[in-house]
Amino acid sequence: MNRLRALCWPVLVFVLALLPRLSGLGARPFWLDEAFTFQRASLAPAALVNDSFLNHHMPSFFLMLSPLVGLGDPQYWLRLPSAVFGALAVMLVYMIAYRVAGRTAGVIAALIIGLSPTALAFSQEARSYTLEMFLILVALYGITRLAMDISAASKPIRWNVTGARWAVFILGSAVALDVLGDGLPWLIVANVIGAALLVQSPDRWQLLRNFLLFDFIVALLCGPFYYLMTLHQGQGYIRSMTWIPPLNASRLWYDLGSVYFMRIADSVTFKFMHVPTPHVLVWVIDAALALGVASAAWALRRRPAVLVVLGISFLFLPLMFTIISIWRPILLPRYILWSAAPFAILAGIGGAALLDLAAPRARVMVVAGGVLLLLVNLVPYYNVETKPRWDIAAKLLAQDVSPGDVVYLYDTGALPILRMYLPPGARSVVLKDAAGSLNHAEKAASQGKRVWVVYGHAGQSAEHAAFSKFFAGAQALGKPSLTQVAGSRIMIALYDPANQNGAGTAE
Repeated sequence: MNRLRALCWPVLVFVLALLPRLSGLGARPFWLDEAFTFQRASLAPAALVNDSFLNHHMPSFFLMLSPLVGLGDPQYWLRLPSAVFGALAVMLVYMIAYRVAGRTAGVIAALIIGLSPTALAFSQEARSYTLEMFLILVALYGITRLAMDISAASKPIRWNVTGARWAVFILGSAVALDVLGDGLPWLIVANVIGAALLVQSPDRWQLLRNFLLFDFIVALLCGPFYYLMTLHQGQGYIRSMTWIPPLNASRLWYDLGSVYFMRIADSVTFKFMHVPTPHVLVWVIDAALALGVASAAWALRRRPAVLVVLGISFLFLPLMFTIISIWRPILLPRYILWSAAPFAILAGIGGAALLDLAAPRARVMVVAGGVLLLLVNLVPYYNVETKPRWDIAAKLLAQDVSPGDVVYLYDTGALPILRMYLPPGARSVVLKDAAGSLNHAEKAASQGKRVWVVYGHAGQSAEHAAFSKFFAGAQALGKPSLTQVAGSRIMIALYDPANQNGAGTAE
């Protein structure tokens, strides 16, 4: 009975974590990254693999999505695996915290990661980040269980319980790297953890041999795929990251605040969303999380092996990317996302340790109050426009653009998104002469052609001129005859040489 009850808890955590991830799953339109996912998953297998390697991606996630393309609404079906893996990640956070410090720690940790706006946002995106997070957590579960019995972990690997934990650690790591290259830092983290555990091992040489075997098997299972990627990639990985703006204090807080401290991040800008949540409420949550992590460090002081595993797995990734970003900007929320899980585990362990100091009734009230705060903080996520409304823009352009018109796109990255949302009959008309050249638009206007100017970002960018500033630069086209908005991020203006007597507006 106790074993059955123990199995029921992880399942319950998974189901409860899945509910907010399924809510509104298909409501938001795709943005640029997801449009590329749709394009790639729609390709034949050979072309899909080649396109993945060309763009520094492993093909496994997109091959998994490929059968889902024809099931119906791609906004729902292509995001569904991310929602499921996001919920599974929450379940593993519970399981790790539970194994280390008991059920209360597991529940608190699961609540933190389960109700994190950023973890939720990536669970509702047709990309592989939550799958990567889940697989690294599988590996983290294995190495945490090994650290809890460092003597057994320091013996030769055999077909027993300890051997099974090594297998979980090895296979979780290998599959994570075979899903996404962003998992490569985990391989560094795993070896740093191994080096730290050697100090505490009763048989350092044997533990070292075990970790060398770990590296060998991971290299064997992943190396061929990375070799193929290097043969097929279009440009070097570092060169592909040049669009990330330089690191400053604001950018650093954006990354850390969104991943660890429950801020609702804008998917497009490097800023937080404007939400009605009182600032004091968010700062209370932040303070509680920081206190929980600090308390965990104290609570685990007599279990240094476990503290090493969780502490390094949390701290190493943001520290490494922050240091690298001083010279080459690379720090983004999605690249440090999986480190939010050990952060939540530590906060859960510390929170449980603090609750042990309170009376039972007070514990229930504190947990209930914490859940309420997290829910109040999360709810605005469902109401803000986190993705540009290119679906609305496509509808407006399909209705209004006539054959012979020119479309001037501020961001030509919108082309694959518009291609998705434009009706087939309007696609050729709208996109026949669509480019990102003001000179071309001016030439077309001088020839008497109508020009549709579309301002809006397709993907993440640090350049965000105001509508008025951008359109002031298009004064050579004349005065807009009509202006329309698609959501709050996209504006469409018609410049008609035949009608320069005034501007109209439309919602």
